[in-house]
Amino acid sequence: MAIAVKINFDDVYDISTASNELTLASFETELANGGKKKLIIEISPEAHDLLPNVYNLAFGPPDINGEIDDKVQLKHKDYSKVFSTILLHAQAYLVNNRDHFIGIDGSDNLRALLYYRFIINNFDYLSQYFNIGALKYYVRITRMGKCQYENPFDFNDIKPDLISITRDSPRHLDFMYNYFIFNINTK
Repeated sequence: MAIAVKINFDDVYDISTASNELTLASFETELANGGKKKLIIEISPEAHDLLPNVYNLAFGPPDINGEIDDKVQLKHKDYSKVFSTILLHAQAYLVNNRDHFIGIDGSDNLRALLYYRFIINNFDYLSQYFNIGALKYYVRITRMGKCQYENPFDFNDIKPDLISITRDSPRHLDFMYNYFIFNINTK
């Protein structure tokens, strides 16, 4: 996955919207090898169980059952264009649902870290459209395995309060946020 992503809503792939509610869309991305791959963007129709008015956004290529495979690693020709397309769709959804929030889960620690860096590196641009927050509301078992549950439990590893990401947010963290929340900037 690329690190130097530059978000630009004027440089996106054509989005095919599959629902009037903007909860399902797709686009064709260009791969580094010259091929193309369909990516699906899906916004959950139900709010997150623990976070009122937060609707999870998932994206990735379809698996053999047509479901999003958010763990696959693709080599895109233009990562900036891919993430710009996804966030432009999120922005369109939020414009139509002003009382909603979009949540994006880093499906593993590497992706969570990359998403945070994308947000920080594009903060001036993104903050024109979104208010952005982050939290660490669960522990990833895959990171430390079952020893995560043994005493002493690292309670400092969980930061359940939503914090606003701002221009002054640290570029490097002692811990990692794993869920990012966006709502429409009404300023």
